[in-house]
Amino acid sequence: GSGTGDSEEVGRGPNGEVLYAAEWARHPTDAELSGYLPARMVDGWGLIACRTAPQNRVEDCIELDQSPRGSHLASAVRQAAWQFRVRPPRKNGRPLIGSWVQIRIDYSSVDRKT
Repeated sequence: GSGTGDSEEVGRGPNGEVLYAAEWARHPTDAELSGYLPARMVDGWGLIACRTAPQNRVEDCIELDQSPRGSHLASAVRQAAWQFRVRPPRKNGRPLIGSWVQIRIDYSSVDRKT
C-alpha cells in the first residue's frame, strides 16, 4: 500500500534508513562518468547509495556493490556522483530531501555515442 507517486523502496541505507530507487533529474553523460573509470575498463555495473540534497544533488555516497568483483566500478560511480542530478524521493507527494537513494550505473566499453 504505497500512495500514488510514492517512490519505490528498494532496501535499507547505511544506518537502516529506507533506501529509495533513484529517479534521475538528468542522466549523467558518458563524459561525466568516464573520467573516473579504472584504467583497465571492464563491462559491468556499480551500485551506490547517496543522501539526497537540495538542487537535486546527492552527498555522503557509499559503495554498495559492483560487478565484476574487484572492478572498482562502484568507486567510479561514487567519485562521479557529485555531478549527478537526482530527484529526491517522494512520500505522499512531498519531496524527502535528506533521504537515501540507490544509484546504479551500467558501464559498457562499447562506444555508445551515436
